[in-house]
Amino acid sequence: MSTEDFTRELKTERMTDLALAYKKSCTMVTGLDLGLFTRISEGVDTLTKLANALSLDEERIDRLLTVCKAVELIREVDGKYVNMSDVERYLVKGKRGYFGDYLSYISRRDYAAWADLTQNLTAEVSDEVDERTYLTTMNDPGYARQFTEAGYEASLPLGHKLAKEFDFGRFSRWLDIAGGSGCYSIAACERYPNLQTVVVDLPQVLPITREYVAKHGLEGRITAAEGNFLEPGLPQGFDLVSFITPLQGYMPDKVIAALTNARGSLLPGGTVLIIDYMLNDEKSGPIDPAYVNLFGLRKGQYLNRVNTGLDWRSFLETAGYTEINVSWFTPHQLGLVTAVRGE
Repeated sequence: MSTEDFTRELKTERMTDLALAYKKSCTMVTGLDLGLFTRISEGVDTLTKLANALSLDEERIDRLLTVCKAVELIREVDGKYVNMSDVERYLVKGKRGYFGDYLSYISRRDYAAWADLTQNLTAEVSDEVDERTYLTTMNDPGYARQFTEAGYEASLPLGHKLAKEFDFGRFSRWLDIAGGSGCYSIAACERYPNLQTVVVDLPQVLPITREYVAKHGLEGRITAAEGNFLEPGLPQGFDLVSFITPLQGYMPDKVIAALTNARGSLLPGGTVLIIDYMLNDEKSGPIDPAYVNLFGLRKGQYLNRVNTGLDWRSFLETAGYTEINVSWFTPHQLGLVTAVRGE
C-alpha cells in the first residue's frame, strides 16, 4: 500500500483559484489588447503617462494595474511600473520572444468551447461532422493566414531550440510535413547550410509560408509544396521527414495512416521525426498536454488524442518503423520521437 500523503490543507483558496483562473487569463489578454506591457517597456511607466497614452482615465487604468500587480505580470518600483522578466521577454511587441498575439488569439478562439466542456463530454455521439476540424477551418484564407501567422510567432523560438538540439547535419533533404509558416525549416536551414527542405501544407497556407521563407532569404533552399499527409502523393526521396505538432489533431487510426503514408517519402534507412504534445506513461500530466487531450472532445466526438510515449512506439511499429526513440523536447509539453524506416 502506498504511504504517499495525498492530503492538502483544508482551505477554500485552492478551489477558488481553480474556479476563477479565467480571470487571470482575461486580465493578461486585456493588457495585450491595450498594449500595456509594450508601453511600460517603452518607458510609459506611471499611472498618468499610461492613462494619457491609452486615452483612458486614471481610475480605469489603476484598476487594471492593480490586478496585473496581484498576478505578478508587473511590479511597481519607486512609483514606476516595470514588467516582470517573463512578461518583458514574451509579451512586449518587438522583442524576439514575443508571442502575445498568439496567446490573445488562442485564448479567444478556445474560450467558449471550454465553457461548454460538460456538454461536449456528455453529449451523445452523432454522425454530424464537426465544422471546426483543421481541414474545414483552413479552407477560409483569412483564418488560414491568422492561424499560420500566429503559429510562426509562437513556434519560431521552438524552431531555434530544435535546430540547436537535433542534429540536422546528418541529413540533406528534409520533408517538413504540415510545416505551416516554415518556422522549423527556417531555423534549421539558418544553422545547417547544406540542408534543403520542402514544406508541405494546404494550398491556403503556402502563400504565407513563402512570405516567411523570403523574409529570411531562404528561397533557394526551402520550397513549398501542396499536400495532405492523409492522402497519397507526398513528395519522395528524402532522408528525413517530420511531423511537428500536427498529429495530436487526429485519432490513432489516422496517425498510423499518416506515418505509413510518410514511409513512402523516405529513402531506405531514412528517419521520421515527430514532435508533439505528449502525456507521460502514467497519464498524470504534464498539464498542458492533458488540457489538449481533454479539449479534443466536441459534441461527444473524439476529434483528436494526445498520446504517451508507449502509444508512439506502438503506432510506429504498426506503420513499419524500427529503432524507435522517445524523449522529451520540452518536459512540460512536447515529446520528441524518432524512428527509422523499416525495410
